[in-house]
Amino acid sequence: MGRKAKFVKKLIEEQKSSLQKGYSHGKSPLFRRKCHCILLNNIGKDATELSSFFQVGRQTILNWLHAWEKEGIEGLKLKPGRGRKPKLKKEHTEIVKTLIENEPKNLHRVTAQIKDELDIELSKKTLKRFLKNLNTNGSVSENV
Repeated sequence: MGRKAKFVKKLIEEQKSSLQKGYSHGKSPLFRRKCHCILLNNIGKDATELSSFFQVGRQTILNWLHAWEKEGIEGLKLKPGRGRKPKLKKEHTEIVKTLIENEPKNLHRVTAQIKDELDIELSKKTLKRFLKNLNTNGSVSENV
Protein backbone atom coordinates (compact mmCIF):
# COMPACT_ATOMS: atom_id res chain seq x y z
CA MET A 1 0.00 0.00 0.00
CA GLY A 2 1.96 2.97 -1.28
CA ARG A 3 0.94 6.53 -1.54
CA LYS A 4 -1.14 7.67 -4.46
CA ALA A 5 1.05 9.13 -7.21
CA LYS A 6 0.74 12.90 -7.69
CA PHE A 7 0.43 14.23 -11.23
CA VAL A 8 -0.28 17.72 -12.52
CA LYS A 9 -3.42 18.20 -14.57
CA LYS A 10 -2.99 17.83 -18.32
CA LEU A 11 -1.10 20.80 -19.67
CA ILE A 12 -2.46 22.89 -22.50
CA GLU A 13 -0.11 23.85 -25.35
CA GLU A 14 0.43 27.36 -23.98
CA GLN A 15 1.55 25.96 -20.60
CA LYS A 16 3.82 23.40 -22.26
CA SER A 17 5.48 26.05 -24.39
CA SER A 18 6.04 28.37 -21.42
CA LEU A 19 7.54 25.47 -19.42
CA GLN A 20 9.76 24.43 -22.34
CA LYS A 21 10.90 28.03 -22.73
CA GLY A 22 11.63 28.20 -18.99
CA TYR A 23 13.48 24.89 -19.17
CA SER A 24 15.64 26.01 -22.11
CA HIS A 25 16.14 29.69 -21.39
CA GLY A 26 15.36 30.17 -17.68
CA LYS A 27 17.51 32.56 -15.71
CA SER A 28 18.41 30.29 -12.78
CA PRO A 29 19.32 26.60 -12.84
CA LEU A 30 16.75 25.88 -10.14
CA PHE A 31 13.95 27.43 -12.20
CA ARG A 32 15.01 25.36 -15.21
CA ARG A 33 14.96 22.18 -13.09
CA LYS A 34 11.49 22.96 -11.79
CA CYS A 35 10.18 23.50 -15.33
CA HIS A 36 11.78 20.24 -16.43
CA CYS A 37 10.20 18.46 -13.45
CA ILE A 38 6.69 19.66 -14.34
CA LEU A 39 7.19 18.60 -17.97
CA LEU A 40 8.36 15.12 -16.91
CA ASN A 41 5.50 14.78 -14.45
CA ASN A 42 3.08 15.64 -17.23
CA ILE A 43 4.32 12.70 -19.33
CA GLY A 44 3.80 10.24 -16.47
CA LYS A 45 6.82 10.32 -14.15
CA ASP A 46 5.72 10.20 -10.50
CA ALA A 47 7.26 12.10 -7.59
CA THR A 48 9.43 9.17 -6.46
CA GLU A 49 11.01 8.77 -9.91
CA LEU A 50 11.50 12.52 -10.20
CA SER A 51 13.07 12.77 -6.75
CA SER A 52 15.73 10.22 -7.70
CA PHE A 53 16.24 11.85 -11.12
CA PHE A 54 16.71 15.36 -9.69
CA GLN A 55 18.39 14.03 -6.52
CA VAL A 56 16.11 15.93 -4.16
CA GLY A 57 13.60 14.72 -1.62
CA ARG A 58 10.17 13.53 -2.65
CA GLN A 59 8.59 16.33 -0.63
CA THR A 60 10.57 18.89 -2.63
CA ILE A 61 9.10 17.51 -5.86
CA LEU A 62 5.63 17.66 -4.32
CA ASN A 63 6.26 21.27 -3.30
CA TRP A 64 7.24 22.13 -6.89
CA LEU A 65 4.11 20.44 -8.23
CA HIS A 66 1.94 22.24 -5.69
CA ALA A 67 3.54 25.60 -6.56
CA TRP A 68 2.84 24.94 -10.25
CA GLU A 69 -0.81 24.09 -9.60
CA LYS A 70 -1.31 27.05 -7.31
CA GLU A 71 0.53 29.84 -9.16
CA GLY A 72 1.58 28.48 -12.54
CA ILE A 73 4.95 29.48 -13.98
CA GLU A 74 5.27 32.31 -11.45
CA GLY A 75 5.16 29.75 -8.63
CA LEU A 76 8.33 28.14 -9.94
CA LYS A 77 10.37 31.36 -9.93
CA LEU A 78 12.56 32.26 -6.97
CA LYS A 79 11.00 34.81 -4.65
CA PRO A 80 12.95 37.80 -3.35
CA GLY A 81 14.07 37.90 0.25
CA ARG A 82 15.82 34.55 0.41
CA GLY A 83 19.07 34.18 2.32
CA ARG A 84 20.55 35.88 5.31
CA LYS A 85 19.78 39.56 5.74
CA PRO A 86 22.75 41.95 6.08
CA LYS A 87 23.67 43.16 9.56
CA LEU A 88 24.59 46.64 8.35
CA LYS A 89 22.26 48.51 6.04
CA LYS A 90 22.75 51.52 3.78
CA GLU A 91 21.39 53.86 6.44
CA HIS A 92 24.34 52.87 8.68
CA THR A 93 26.85 54.09 6.08
CA GLU A 94 27.40 57.58 7.48
CA ILE A 95 27.78 56.38 11.07
CA VAL A 96 30.27 53.67 10.09
CA LYS A 97 32.17 56.10 7.88
CA THR A 98 32.50 58.55 10.77
CA LEU A 99 33.70 55.82 13.12
CA ILE A 100 36.29 54.67 10.57
CA GLU A 101 37.59 58.22 10.13
CA ASN A 102 38.04 58.48 13.93
CA GLU A 103 39.81 55.10 14.21
CA PRO A 104 41.23 54.28 10.76
CA LYS A 105 43.85 51.78 12.00
CA ASN A 106 41.91 49.88 14.64
CA LEU A 107 38.86 48.08 13.33
CA HIS A 108 38.41 46.21 16.61
CA ARG A 109 37.59 49.53 18.29
CA VAL A 110 35.27 50.43 15.43
CA THR A 111 33.35 47.15 15.82
CA ALA A 112 33.08 47.82 19.58
CA GLN A 113 31.75 51.33 18.89
CA ILE A 114 29.25 49.95 16.38
CA LYS A 115 28.03 47.55 19.06
CA ASP A 116 27.64 50.42 21.52
CA GLU A 117 26.00 52.92 19.16
CA LEU A 118 23.93 50.69 16.86
CA ASP A 119 23.57 47.62 19.08
CA ILE A 120 24.83 45.45 16.21
CA GLU A 121 27.43 42.84 17.00
CA LEU A 122 29.70 42.09 14.06
CA SER A 123 33.18 40.83 13.35
CA LYS A 124 36.09 42.71 11.86
CA LYS A 125 35.71 40.59 8.73
CA THR A 126 32.03 41.57 8.33
CA LEU A 127 33.00 45.24 8.70
CA LYS A 128 35.66 44.84 6.00
CA ARG A 129 33.13 43.20 3.68
CA PHE A 130 30.67 46.04 4.27
CA LEU A 131 33.34 48.65 3.48
CA LYS A 132 34.46 46.76 0.38
CA ASN A 133 30.87 46.63 -0.89
CA LEU A 134 30.52 50.37 -0.33
CA ASN A 135 33.54 51.02 -2.53
CA THR A 136 32.54 48.59 -5.29
CA ASN A 137 28.94 49.82 -5.46
CA GLY A 138 30.09 53.39 -5.88
CA SER A 139 28.01 54.53 -2.89
CA VAL A 140 30.91 56.38 -1.28
CA SER A 141 32.82 58.82 -3.46
CA GLU A 142 36.06 58.82 -1.47
CA ASN A 143 38.03 55.86 -0.15
CA VAL A 144 37.33 54.90 3.42
